[in-house]
Amino acid sequence: MNSLLCGKKFYFSFLFLFFSLHVLAQTGTIKGTVSTSDGKPAEFVTITLKGTTRGTSVNAKGIYQLSHIPAGTYTLVAQLIGLSSQSKTITLAAGETLVADFILTENNEQLQEVIVSSNAGKRINKKSEYVARMPLSNLENPQAYSSISKELMQDQLVVDYRNALYNSAGAIPAMSPAGSAYVYLRGFTVSTSVRNGMAQQAWTAVDPVNIERAEVIKGPSGTLFGSTITSFGGLVNQVTKKPFDTFKGEVSTVLGSYDLSRITADINTPLNQDKTVLMRLNTAYHNEGSFQNVGHNRTFTFAPSLAYQVDERLNLLFDAEIYNQNKTQNPYPTFPAGLFTSLSQIPLNYKTSFGGENIDAQLSARNLHAQADYKISSSWKSTTQVAYSNNHVERSLQVYPLFTAVNKVTRRVTDFGPRDFNSIELQQNFNGDFKIGQFRNRLLAGIDVYTYHGRQSYTPVQLVYDQIDDISKPFPVMSLQKLDAIAGTANYAIVDARQDIYSAYASDVFNITDRLNAMASLRVDRFNNKPTYTNGVAGSNNYNQTAFSPKFGLVYQLVKDQLSLFSNYMNGFQNVGPVSQPDGTVSVFKPRQANQLEGGLKAEVFDHRLSATVSYYDIKVSNATYTRVINNQNFTVQDGTQRSKGYEIEVLANPVSGLNIVAGYGHNENKITQSTAALVGKLAPSAPQNVANFWLSYKFNQFIKNVGVGVGGNYVDRSWFDASNTLEIPSYTIFNATIFYDTPKWRLGLKGNNLGNKRYWDGWASYQMLRQYLASVTFKF
Repeated sequence: MNSLLCGKKFYFSFLFLFFSLHVLAQTGTIKGTVSTSDGKPAEFVTITLKGTTRGTSVNAKGIYQLSHIPAGTYTLVAQLIGLSSQSKTITLAAGETLVADFILTENNEQLQEVIVSSNAGKRINKKSEYVARMPLSNLENPQAYSSISKELMQDQLVVDYRNALYNSAGAIPAMSPAGSAYVYLRGFTVSTSVRNGMAQQAWTAVDPVNIERAEVIKGPSGTLFGSTITSFGGLVNQVTKKPFDTFKGEVSTVLGSYDLSRITADINTPLNQDKTVLMRLNTAYHNEGSFQNVGHNRTFTFAPSLAYQVDERLNLLFDAEIYNQNKTQNPYPTFPAGLFTSLSQIPLNYKTSFGGENIDAQLSARNLHAQADYKISSSWKSTTQVAYSNNHVERSLQVYPLFTAVNKVTRRVTDFGPRDFNSIELQQNFNGDFKIGQFRNRLLAGIDVYTYHGRQSYTPVQLVYDQIDDISKPFPVMSLQKLDAIAGTANYAIVDARQDIYSAYASDVFNITDRLNAMASLRVDRFNNKPTYTNGVAGSNNYNQTAFSPKFGLVYQLVKDQLSLFSNYMNGFQNVGPVSQPDGTVSVFKPRQANQLEGGLKAEVFDHRLSATVSYYDIKVSNATYTRVINNQNFTVQDGTQRSKGYEIEVLANPVSGLNIVAGYGHNENKITQSTAALVGKLAPSAPQNVANFWLSYKFNQFIKNVGVGVGGNYVDRSWFDASNTLEIPSYTIFNATIFYDTPKWRLGLKGNNLGNKRYWDGWASYQMLRQYLASVTFKF
């Protein structure tokens, strides 16, 4: 019986194989290349057999292939929405491999414009010269990072830069009461103080109009970026838009809830016939009210840039960003211990503000940048950069509500201004790509000089405006006239601070094999803190400090250019000044240190249509200072420690033409491990343990051509407002959706943010935007 069954299995298997071979013998293969008129690969063009369901897309090398096609005569069509389609009549014989090539009438620049407009192009492009300060692909880089493109921001109709940062796994955006944008990353607060890899002052918000992409670089990064623009959680680098050699532009307007009106323009043009001088201008005007009873935000951005190719070796780039803002600042409340256990218990109407319409701030930012790239040889390149940044606060009235009882609040105000924050940074990098024997080396050697000067006037004692006896009932908004009368009798402090930092660093990526590379990096940093002057009197805080910051990484590509294992040891540091102790001695401290161990997996597969990063990290902070009672006196000691560990998952996908997916999840546990007894074992404030993000968009190519939809949301776990972990910031989930109609010449979009009308707070206890609707129209030329 068993032999009979085995015989039947063999018989049917033989028949299946015979008929399969017979069918294959009746089919053939069609393959070929598709290129633009200037000879570049025409990625994303769709190849179809007319009248059938068979088709494919052209890959990044401009190649396509259709296999197992039955013999016969077909019409082969090459098409992409926004391009002129081409067709060829072909006759395929059984067993034949037929080659059919296409050359488009459009050039590469025109193709890229259509790809962006059609949403056919994937957003999976994580190439960056900033993350490692050298050209290094994502799979070769032992560090985890996210790249958020301007196309994704357009897809999501982003008008607030902070909302774009939700697209990075584990990131939670926020805005400080002073008006600057922040991100909580790996349990630490990260400012948005990096622009094109250089320092900028960050006392204002950022308009997304001039951003090509935002790079969220994970983990302590002191080795390549120093201590002034990074935190132990990482940094956010704003990569600005650069000129290119084709005339192109777009003008857009947005209208929305709470009197939002916004108009932007992006215009690029060559300035001479041989296209060696290029100019680009981005500008925006933004005016918005508030979901609360008072509040406004008015901004203007003007950002020109100029590129000049002097010759084949030397390229110059100049850019500026001028930003003016008038806004009401977010109040920053103070809560006595035990008064509330959650921010949701505050009996204040969510739509009521503690401030007033004219209790506002007048802010401005000026960022100037110059860069010279010089090709020394085929193996060496020099990059020289100079960046000047100024933030000016003419006046900033910041409200500090003090809760004295559940319903009772004393409104206090600090009057800041004028304030000026200035920095100049000079950076010289040399990049080499050469071999020693058979081993490839990519070397970075650089120096960095940074100088800072801050001068500010403010009321050191907060101005008491009034007391509200019951915040659950209506109360009057604040009046500028009344506040000015109170401030007229106040004393102001004038504080002047200066710092200089001199750094040298080197980094080498050494290819042991074509799949295995090792990175070794080191920074030497000399910090000079000059005495701070308060009302003309010098303080005793002048000191010099030297820090060393190493970085090591290892990458092994399991599948060449597709799948890699990575690990790193990274360091960050923060300078700590000397402290005068109660017994008259002066304690000289070391820099505060953070050391990270991280390992994970990176993938860029299916012809770069799927990119994923999975990583586990462990950050240990040492040399933290805190107060210890010794002989009934408060001494400052430096043996505090902290540990932040967790994992992150990020997935970017473009599985089919027009469909784009962004998803991420981050888990973090950031605890104090040695400090004041009451804080040991507590979680760091404003550091949620679980964060998730998701966005899916699809643009129809056939059924309802040019129509697209997008849906997504964010989840942020609960966290603590205070270091003692007694006051909870509730968790929240928000949902967003969009629908748009996009053509190569114009675009219409509708967007709904926070569709569930969720009430939630950020890490500064600021009330966040309720449901909001936006409508946009864009004209392209």
